[in-house]
Amino acid sequence: MNNQSQNTSFIFLDLGQNGQCLLSVPAFVAENARVYQAEFDKWLQSSTEHDYWVTAPDGTKALCFDGAEAFVAWLNQYVLQDSEVKAQRIPTLYF
Repeated sequence: MNNQSQNTSFIFLDLGQNGQCLLSVPAFVAENARVYQAEFDKWLQSSTEHDYWVTAPDGTKALCFDGAEAFVAWLNQYVLQDSEVKAQRIPTLYF
């Protein structure tokens, strides 16, 4: 196992009108966050069958997902599948 995956870092996600959130990830993921974001976006928008596609009554497909939860799930399934340290969303309180 790569020792880099044992160091934990954080990614701050700006979800636009849906606010912001904090993710805990292995350091190598944080250091390459833009690369992983681009890979996730490509995977998400591809014709790959995943649970984030919904079909409207007229038969057209659209994406429906929570950006942070979907990104965390993708990281854990495709990038961190062999890592002991997994990505997770950090609960935050807003006042």
